Amino acid sequence: MWVSLAGGIKERRTGPRPSHRSRKVRAARSIRALLATEILIVGSLSCRRANDPRPIPPAIAYQSYLRAGGLDPPAGKLANPLTGNPQLTRNGEQLFSAMNCDGCHGAGALGWVGPSLVDGRWRYGGTDGEVYQSIFYGRPRGMPAYGGVLSSDAIWRIVSYLRAQPIPTDVPTQSWIATTPARPAPAREQTHNRK
Repeated sequence: MWVSLAGGIKERRTGPRPSHRSRKVRAARSIRALLATEILIVGSLSCRRANDPRPIPPAIAYQSYLRAGGLDPPAGKLANPLTGNPQLTRNGEQLFSAMNCDGCHGAGALGWVGPSLVDGRWRYGGTDGEVYQSIFYGRPRGMPAYGGVLSSDAIWRIVSYLRAQPIPTDVPTQSWIATTPARPAPAREQTHNRK
């Protein structure tokens, strides 16, 4: 078989012409090699996590969630081991700033782009364990999971800092829980301007 090369030179190639089947075999081999590489990478990452000495927090029962049949699912309770220590609370404030929590939740955790963490209103539960879980695993719509970056002790320090903050008298944020019944929509005649 003659093959054209650059500059108009032709070269004779020996051996059989690559068939359609041999191209399929090469493609299948490269796909297998890619899959094997991915398996090795994922396996090495999971092995590194398995050797991580930090304990994984237990699943907790959220107080505000509905229970099917009125029965609680099996779950543990997380209790803050660092309550009542003002030095650790000050350290939690430093961690809150160092991890840029105030970039979303504002100075003093009063709320900014992210919700207030001191107004007593919680979307995902406000017990110490529930706040810990929110920091450790993150939440949908913007809250990153810090469990891979912060130690359990550091997360408890941030929780202690948040608990030490006074509830503000003027709360500019909206409550997630409806405390007053919704007003009915005005009648259709009231919504049109008549001249």
